[in-house]
Amino acid sequence: MDAFKGMPPSYLLNLESKMTTEKMLARSLRLMFSGSVMLGLGGAALAQAQTAADAPMQRVEITGSSIKRAQAEGALPVQTVTREDIQKMGVTSTEQLLSSISANAQVGAVNAAQGVGASTYGLSSASLRGIGGSKTLILVNGRRLANYATDGTTVDINAIPLASVDHVELLKDGASGVYGSDAIAGVINFILRNNFNGVEVSGYGSGTKDGGGGNTKASIIAGWGDFDTDRYNVTVSADVGKDKQILGSQRKYATKSWNDNGLREASATNSGNINTFDPYTDPNASGVIPHRLKSIGDPLGNPLSDNNGANCAQNGSTYNAITGSCRYNPAPLVALMPEVKRANVAASLRFKLNNNVEAYMEGFHSQQKTITLAQPSPYNTNFLKDDLAFQKADVYPAIILSPSSPYYPTSFLADTDQAGKPVTVSYRAFDGGNRRHEDLAKLSHLVIGMRGEFKGYDYDVAYVHNVSDVSETTQDGYQSQLALAKLLSNNNAFNPYAATQTPALAAQIRATNYNGPMINSQLSNDALHARVSGDLYQLPAGMAKFAVGGSISNENLNLNPSAAFQSGDIAGYGAQALPLSASRHSSALFAELNVPILKELEGDLAVRTDKFPTATSTNPKLSLRYQPLSQLLVRASYGRGFREAALPELFNPQTFATSATFTDPGTKTSGQYTVLTGGNTQLKPEKSEQTSVGLVIDPVPGLSFALDYWKINVSNLITTLDSQLIVKQAFAGNPLYTGLVQRDGSGAISQITATNLNAGGMKTEGLDLDARWRIAKTDNYGTFNTHLNGTYTSKFDQTLPDGTVQPSVAHTIDDKGAPLNAVSAGGIIFRWKHQLTLDWKYKNWGADLTQNFQSGYYDAARADSATGTDAVHIGAFSTWDAQVSYSGLVKGLNLRGGVKNLFNRKPPEAITLGNYFQAGYDPTYYDPHGATAYVSATYAF
Repeated sequence: MDAFKGMPPSYLLNLESKMTTEKMLARSLRLMFSGSVMLGLGGAALAQAQTAADAPMQRVEITGSSIKRAQAEGALPVQTVTREDIQKMGVTSTEQLLSSISANAQVGAVNAAQGVGASTYGLSSASLRGIGGSKTLILVNGRRLANYATDGTTVDINAIPLASVDHVELLKDGASGVYGSDAIAGVINFILRNNFNGVEVSGYGSGTKDGGGGNTKASIIAGWGDFDTDRYNVTVSADVGKDKQILGSQRKYATKSWNDNGLREASATNSGNINTFDPYTDPNASGVIPHRLKSIGDPLGNPLSDNNGANCAQNGSTYNAITGSCRYNPAPLVALMPEVKRANVAASLRFKLNNNVEAYMEGFHSQQKTITLAQPSPYNTNFLKDDLAFQKADVYPAIILSPSSPYYPTSFLADTDQAGKPVTVSYRAFDGGNRRHEDLAKLSHLVIGMRGEFKGYDYDVAYVHNVSDVSETTQDGYQSQLALAKLLSNNNAFNPYAATQTPALAAQIRATNYNGPMINSQLSNDALHARVSGDLYQLPAGMAKFAVGGSISNENLNLNPSAAFQSGDIAGYGAQALPLSASRHSSALFAELNVPILKELEGDLAVRTDKFPTATSTNPKLSLRYQPLSQLLVRASYGRGFREAALPELFNPQTFATSATFTDPGTKTSGQYTVLTGGNTQLKPEKSEQTSVGLVIDPVPGLSFALDYWKINVSNLITTLDSQLIVKQAFAGNPLYTGLVQRDGSGAISQITATNLNAGGMKTEGLDLDARWRIAKTDNYGTFNTHLNGTYTSKFDQTLPDGTVQPSVAHTIDDKGAPLNAVSAGGIIFRWKHQLTLDWKYKNWGADLTQNFQSGYYDAARADSATGTDAVHIGAFSTWDAQVSYSGLVKGLNLRGGVKNLFNRKPPEAITLGNYFQAGYDPTYYDPHGATAYVSATYAF
């Protein structure tokens, strides 16, 4: 009590009252949750365990701030995934790791499975909150990477060397006020291992119960020198791995493209479908002959479909009861997961020049080869009519069957007006082989810098160099469409009702295959960053801190499609691709101020201005942190964000195409119209507002949880519009569209501008729950813990360019049966998603049991639905993973074994309106590996 001598009575009374209030609040919190503890209701906090009060705390950089700070739990919701957590998951790629994060969604992202049949070039991306990979910022050690060269809008997360990752920090809040463009939904920051001393080798192997999809991986990390004592450290690491493919034929639920009970229908073009032959082009409504046919002929059917398809099998097709015709079933040949080979190297060099100055260099190089298989290429007039090679060669875009052919369906056409006339036929090029292509993606990341302390201020200056290099090569099954059509048209040796042709013709068909490069793309950026931070001014409540800095950067993009790709004549690749070379300079200035307002309350204000050649954007970030007790923290934030248009969105070459046939509401004339497509240098940045409010409570020792509310509004979305929508809105007088439609003197449409533009928006909000509970700690049975990480999405509304608002949580179609725009490319906005882990440790043993859960949703309507509006409900789905570890065999040796999808749960049968080839399930959320057993070993010495 000597410390209180001389104090006035009023001070002592106020102090006693304050202490009593604090004790009562703490006791109330303990009582509030003691029942939960007794009942076994666990929780977990986003924060790391608090450091003991008497232990010195090192100031560190936390993702979301430029100011070093001591407290582990700040004003922003940052979730940390440790290296131990990653090992417990048994994952082998960054994509697998992030799929376990409840705040990450596959909506707006791309995974490896979606690359089958789509031009993703091996890309895998992340999409926090489901608002798009372009609006989630990916960092390594706080530095940007190059966006994927063929996409230009997002980073390939699988290029990050997972074996070199120490931990991952996920900022689940916008941060453009700190990081600039793209940080709208949040930031995922991968912190690589450094200051490592010794050698550590690891090996991993897995196999699936149902076959295919096995994985092998090996890694090594070595380090020399202790930075604190030796004044230097060198850490290097390398890893290699291979994922085997899984085919649809290896999974019963994915072996058929339709369901005979009428639920779903995704069959494909088969050989022998007959259309009328229409060799003429007609002027469109503007009196112009389009660069493709107005008519592609009228369908007449398939002779093999008679008698309930008794003869379908002879041309490699199957009778489809839903369509009442022969259809091709590609599902068995479709890769559910591609074959992937990875190799990565990483290095970190730190050297202490003196006690206040450190020179450092860090970086990595990754290489990923993805080999994708799909069914043989299809041919009909729909696929060929846009091929410019036919127009240049003045060849009708179809395979023509002459009346002189021995395979001409005379009897089938006898009762039609086409009898004795040439017809066109569809064809599936079995003799050309299954499609196979290879994507090779390389990413290089290098940072060279100096950091240290000068007169009490911290500084960091660094040069950053990034290069993404992506190439794609066809290896089999991709033909020159023009060459194949010329070969088979009016060829009496060609039998469209056989699966394979004569050996001689089959050899000629294979000779039309194009095996060679399709595209090579490079995207690089070089940047110089500088930052100063430190103490600013001593206030009554504590020290005010600041950070200021800036950067300049240069970005270059080169898209180099091969001559074959530029021709637009390779089967399966669609329209022609044109070369693009573009670059831009940008600069940024930022400042951040952290002010202790009261002992328990601090505020943080960050402001950043980014200047691009086409736009300048200034964005603030304000956050508050209030901690009246060590057991209670309240936090809130508000910020604005932006995403600058990517180089391809700005500078993709503009070309003319022809629209689909529709009726012009102005002239009441039906036709096709000339459409201008491509990039738009007048694009404005996407804009956003973010808000979050959270609560972190540690009511009793061993129990802690955090609950955070979040809300994001995005406007000025960069998108492209349908030609018919543009004309409809322009005719209605919508000022956003009137300038996009040009008419001639007669009032007929002469041109529609459908280049990239800013239109529409989205709003989403929800809750994050992250909790930990130490159930028991015993001497004889070990320690038992549980961890829950979950996200509840209460709202996800997308506003279309015409003003229509589409609520999209747990739905894929609207009340009229039309696909919801937010999920039209695949994925589901789940209302609730969580990962729950039960953990046990005892001496050298450990065990984990993890549940991966997602709530139910409404899929599309049944294929045989009369209205197309009765959405099918898909129930909630979960899988369980288990792992056991042991480290007592040899010093430094850690052994792990486990099973993912322990009970081999099969996926719900899904209709899936997404743009992917797999059938019978949704590849955006289900892992077709199924039950997968794995073992791993790590030895450190």
